Amino acid sequence: MQSAPRRLLLLALGMTPALVGCGQPQTTQEGGSDPYAGGMSHPWSFIAPADQVLPLSLTPGENTLQYEPILSAKNAWGPVEKNTSNGEQKAGDGRAITLNGQTYPQGYGVHAGSELRFSLKGTNGTQCTRFSVDVGVDDEVGSRGSVIFQVFLDGELRWDTGRLTGDYLAQRIDLDITGKRELRLVVTDAGDGISYDHADWADPRIYCTDKPLPVGLSLDRSLLTVFHKHSASVRATFSSDANVSGPLDLRLERLNSGLEPNLPRLETTRVNFSGPGTTTQDISIAAPTDLLSNVPEDIQAPYLLIASAGGRDVASALLTIGVRGLKVSARFEPTFVSGRDGEIKRGTVVVTVDPPLDGPLPIRLGFWASGWTENESDFTRILGVDPSRGDGATMRADFDLSFFDRPGLPDDRTTDRQNLIVYVGDLFGYRRPYYGNLYAPLDLKLIR
Repeated sequence: MQSAPRRLLLLALGMTPALVGCGQPQTTQEGGSDPYAGGMSHPWSFIAPADQVLPLSLTPGENTLQYEPILSAKNAWGPVEKNTSNGEQKAGDGRAITLNGQTYPQGYGVHAGSELRFSLKGTNGTQCTRFSVDVGVDDEVGSRGSVIFQVFLDGELRWDTGRLTGDYLAQRIDLDITGKRELRLVVTDAGDGISYDHADWADPRIYCTDKPLPVGLSLDRSLLTVFHKHSASVRATFSSDANVSGPLDLRLERLNSGLEPNLPRLETTRVNFSGPGTTTQDISIAAPTDLLSNVPEDIQAPYLLIASAGGRDVASALLTIGVRGLKVSARFEPTFVSGRDGEIKRGTVVVTVDPPLDGPLPIRLGFWASGWTENESDFTRILGVDPSRGDGATMRADFDLSFFDRPGLPDDRTTDRQNLIVYVGDLFGYRRPYYGNLYAPLDLKLIR
């Protein structure tokens, strides 16, 4: 629900809203004082390093959010400002956060569109239960600006203020966050552009209790490496002195989840455990299988292994997972093939994979030609490739090459070295183009 307009309140107090731009008015190419003329913006973003475990300081009692580490952030007009308004496009150029004449010593000054992400995981089993904040358009833009504040918990929209302008009183947001793991604070431009959209998250607070999780979870390692198309295991020990009714359902959640669209696949999704007592079990985790070009195949990032019972989280443990690509290479036997017009010659392509796969994969061949592949070169044509044989470490496939004489082909074009592309099952293009270095040289000669 939107707050009542504040203009009447300001007039009753003898105050005149200041009609200023984003901080000090700035001259644009059009000569006006609106710093957003012509659709200008100064986007800024931040993502916490994926290979660092962020320290969390949420403790029992009242916590001020601005002392918590930001997982990621973005802003349309320079950096997000801590404990000041957004100001201009440079860092540290904001003023005191002010809503309806009241100044706030703590909070975040942002500008539509913006986003802030925080972890809600407390220290030493601390459980966070409540989030509160005052939101509104900062007084520094007067009656101008129009924004919408949104609060997401674990990706679900839990609060939407509706459209707020500089004429509206600040809103108080107060949410139950019990059992939630991530807080995302979003400000949009309300659909009418970003002019003067200075927005404040004033005095944001997180309230937590010291009630511990009822189940202890420990892992035999802090780092797990898993190769593409493979699985690896970590040994987990669950223990509790409480009466916990199992089984426990398991899931993986990545810290800094905005960095990577897909996760390692948890193959062990349930553990038979009922407290009090202790049990130890191997938890199998498989590498992601999605084909995502231009994404490095070697990625290491922190995850949470979380156990829940009856829909309630009862245990969690931090695990860094490194996903690595296979080492794949190809060669031809023989490496030189010659033939006359109309002859068909047989060759073999050999592919090696480390670490080995469970078994051989289908193999296809192609000539590289100006950015795409074809089944023929100037004087040879691939007729077909037989099913592959062997094991997952070394696989072989026989193929037939047909030689033909092309009218007008000069003699100096009858000898050719081709780097054929070898397609192996679904390996080609995984995480980056030409994954596996699947090129192999083959010398060809047309005999006239």
